Amino acid sequence: MSALPLLVFTYGGFEHAIISGGEVKNPRRTVPFSLAMGLLVTMGVYTLLQFVTVATIGTSTSGRSVAETALVLVGPVGGTVVAIAVMISTGGHVSSVMLHAPRLAFSLAAQGEFPAFLARLHPRFHTPTLAIVCYAALVWLLAVSGGFFWLLALTSASAMIMYTSICAALIQLRHRQPQAEALRVPFGPILSVIGITISLVLISRLQLSQAVLMGVTVAIASANWWLVKRPSEASSPVLGG
Repeated sequence: MSALPLLVFTYGGFEHAIISGGEVKNPRRTVPFSLAMGLLVTMGVYTLLQFVTVATIGTSTSGRSVAETALVLVGPVGGTVVAIAVMISTGGHVSSVMLHAPRLAFSLAAQGEFPAFLARLHPRFHTPTLAIVCYAALVWLLAVSGGFFWLLALTSASAMIMYTSICAALIQLRHRQPQAEALRVPFGPILSVIGITISLVLISRLQLSQAVLMGVTVAIASANWWLVKRPSEASSPVLGG
């Protein structure tokens, strides 16, 4: 399998910061700057980490490359400390995803685009309990049905579909709202086309089982969007000429 889909997972997740954009002061200025700086810092850390790892243990494939690097440089204690740090970091990532991802389902349900039961709140804690439980069950099912790299490739493909739709939406919004007050990156439509092309190329690297699962998911999502869209169109006033 190509390493590029794995890199998508490694550098992905920046879009999660936008979920709380409605609570940010001056998001048009602060959010793009924060995302750019965050990506630059991440690229620097990953580059240095990769350099030290290759320089220490070489290019041999290892499931614990970071811990083995610390084992060589610091000793057994260093290897143990780094292994624990990696587990804590992974736990933090999983906890953050469990915090915000079910709330996307809750938000869609509250707007009538997902089943209504996902919008129910816990009477005491006011959290979307059913959305959290359903999301956790679905993630668990995917986790036990395939290996680690299989799941990473599937996650990356899902992100690519999302990125493709966002790039396509940018082109359409630039056309429909040319005077809208928004951050405008030079050559936005051209960059969007490049992003769509790269995403489609990465999606094409999926294995057959992964492609089938992604195709079924896209079909279900498209059918749900169509069913939700129909009532809203039917209730819209008809403009006479």
